[in-house]
Amino acid sequence: MKNIKYFSLLLIVAVYTISCTKTVDLNPVPTTLIADASAFETPARISNQINGLYATFKGTGLWGSDYILYSEARAGEFISTNQNPLQGGLTYMMLTDPGTTDVNIVWQQAYQTINACNVFLDGMDAAGKKVVGDSLYNNYTAEAKVLRAVTYYSLLQLYAKPYRDNAGKNPGVPLRLKGNTGLADYNLARSTVDEVYQQIIKDLNYAETNLPSKYATAVLNTTRAQKNSVIAFKTRVYLSMGDYANTIVEANKLVSTAAPFVTTNTANTTHSLPADITTVFKTPYTSTESMFSIAFASGDAPGNSLATNFLPNSADGTGLGSAGTGQFYVFASGIVSDATWKTTDKRRNFIFTTASGTNKGRLWCSKFAVGTPYTDYIPVIRYSEVLLNLAEALANVNGLDTRATAILNAVRGRSDATTIFKPTDKTDLLNKILNERRIEFFGEGIRNGDLMRLGLPIPAKTPTGATPVPAANPTDGNYIWPIPNNESLYNKLIGQ
Repeated sequence: MKNIKYFSLLLIVAVYTISCTKTVDLNPVPTTLIADASAFETPARISNQINGLYATFKGTGLWGSDYILYSEARAGEFISTNQNPLQGGLTYMMLTDPGTTDVNIVWQQAYQTINACNVFLDGMDAAGKKVVGDSLYNNYTAEAKVLRAVTYYSLLQLYAKPYRDNAGKNPGVPLRLKGNTGLADYNLARSTVDEVYQQIIKDLNYAETNLPSKYATAVLNTTRAQKNSVIAFKTRVYLSMGDYANTIVEANKLVSTAAPFVTTNTANTTHSLPADITTVFKTPYTSTESMFSIAFASGDAPGNSLATNFLPNSADGTGLGSAGTGQFYVFASGIVSDATWKTTDKRRNFIFTTASGTNKGRLWCSKFAVGTPYTDYIPVIRYSEVLLNLAEALANVNGLDTRATAILNAVRGRSDATTIFKPTDKTDLLNKILNERRIEFFGEGIRNGDLMRLGLPIPAKTPTGATPVPAANPTDGNYIWPIPNNESLYNKLIGQ
């Protein structure tokens, strides 16, 4: 069977062949499976396809949980309870190979998403624009390009060496920009890391120009791409490239020059730091900090959620009110042991301690705390990250920068008003910013990317009473994931 990973898996888009020997009356087009010839015939069908793109993007293998879970499993803040190979155990131990399920599932879901976006973009150019008009054409194509860009960025964080290594000239991933809706020639060499990043920026620039400034509701502004969320993501991309000047340019579109550091482009969505960070991770998940999040509901729950893996089982979760499977607990010698992270910091509320039993004292991440059916929204990017991205870029460009210090203190002060940082030099400021990122984005999948973009080792994991995992250095073969077997099987140029 040909490799299905490049077929569109949209909920309402598929290749559907209607027999020419049957009448139309006997073969109506199903409402949930639209023929490719008719997928762009009505505004409603095109709108439904956009929903399908988001559904594919938030599939379990990608942003529905696995991309974040595996990123955290690598990065040293969590311990795998039983090294279960079906729950990220091999990724945690840094022992993945081309046949590892983790390696294959993320790649497959990512390229399903990319192809779904490509199929949609091709269809909009061929027929959709005439149906919905210029305004919705611009809106919809921009959304598809955002999802494609974020997906390509996610692939680079696991399967390619960081940009700083050889200035982006190392092999990245295959850059597929046209859709496949049937059997095709899948041979395509890997583009360089820089070429993939340039396409990401190109897609995001297009989206910034063509997306709405805002939608009609807070839910839509949080769960669908809009101008400010695209600008925010560009700060992450440029920071990953080590392009501090452009990080500052993009962040300045969103961040005021002085405290309280809020968005200034009032025509767009409004963003700031809520006084209580815990509200960001509670219903309705539409705080002023939530720039782009993945939505879930009882009838639309992730297959393998972050809460499932991060929350303790019922035996270890007494008093929590929610229970998972306890696959990953918090490494007690990781960031939670940092003496500067005070017990009164509101972000400590995201750490749950087993109160009794064999595992008394074991720590768990309860940032995603809703139990079955696990309907927590998953943040793709928050306003606090834009602030810290800007602070880091300013420090790299200007050294001991007063605005960067003020931003750092704003992020810390939101959760801990008793701590005021007074860095002594550029190195001290950067170290404090990076440490703050570890605390602020704990459990959100960002730490792995931070380590890689800075050329830092994946740290050793040395849990008490469990098998230690050695550090992985940037020159080690296991520092990045290998290209999966199912790609090599059908793409004979992947090694070139």
